[in-house]
Amino acid sequence: MRLRIVEKLKLTNRIKDTMHCMLAIALILFVAGLTPSPAHSSGEGGSRDEATQLIRQAADATEHAWEEFHDAAIQGTLASPLMQVTIEGQLHEVRGLLMQARIAKRSQDYQSVNAITQQIQEITENIIEASRERKQ
Repeated sequence: MRLRIVEKLKLTNRIKDTMHCMLAIALILFVAGLTPSPAHSSGEGGSRDEATQLIRQAADATEHAWEEFHDAAIQGTLASPLMQVTIEGQLHEVRGLLMQARIAKRSQDYQSVNAITQQIQEITENIIEASRERKQ
């Protein structure tokens, strides 16, 4: 009986050691992911303030596109149910892109911020145009 208790304690200690190692590795990977790489910290492609402004403009464009879509959906004037599904997918995509732009800004990857926010602007323009398209 005593031998089983000792074996269980050893097993418990091994599990704890394994968990501590896994947590340490996860922490190291997390910190490494937040540290900007030298390639991105050179400031090429813009500045932090410019990135903040671009992201704010993209967020505003996203909000405007959502409002246009929502108004058309509430009024029942969207061109078709397929158009509604398409726009909903685009809105979901834009929100994901906004998150990517914010992550790129934190990583000081201003070229990516510029490219992503430009993509957001294009998609939101398409959403607004499609939302204004009325049923035939």
